[in-house]
Amino acid sequence: MTKDIHYKKRLINHCIAGQEHSFSEVKKAMDEAQREANAYGPPKDRYDGFRNQQLKKKDMLAKQSEQALQNLKALHMIETEGHENVDFGSLVVTDNMTFFVSIGLGLIPFEQEQLAVISTQVPIYQTMRNKKAGDRFSFNGKPYTIISII
Repeated sequence: MTKDIHYKKRLINHCIAGQEHSFSEVKKAMDEAQREANAYGPPKDRYDGFRNQQLKKKDMLAKQSEQALQNLKALHMIETEGHENVDFGSLVVTDNMTFFVSIGLGLIPFEQEQLAVISTQVPIYQTMRNKKAGDRFSFNGKPYTIISII
């Protein structure tokens, strides 16, 4: 499969759709936890476990919701052109795998292949950072040659 700017735009849109779906699902779960806590009524005593558990669940889901929003914001900031070096927003095609430097999603299926969607915080990004097409690097003993950067 040819990887070009159009491929990258489809990939960005795919990641955005996934994050929007995640945000929607987390929001539903958060609302449900709040409803359950409200339906249960006021705490029966200061050690009322069920209501506290639902409120803690809602708070945890709120953090996940915020992360999904931050991921969406980051994805919308990605420019599709102008990458000569590996940096945030780069689609890095190597001889072994394709990497999309954006948000940390891990391996995802996209257009009949697996590619790694990684953040700038992971060690492999630090290894390939600022490299150019034709450069080589190795990670965990596995050699990579950068074929192109989109």
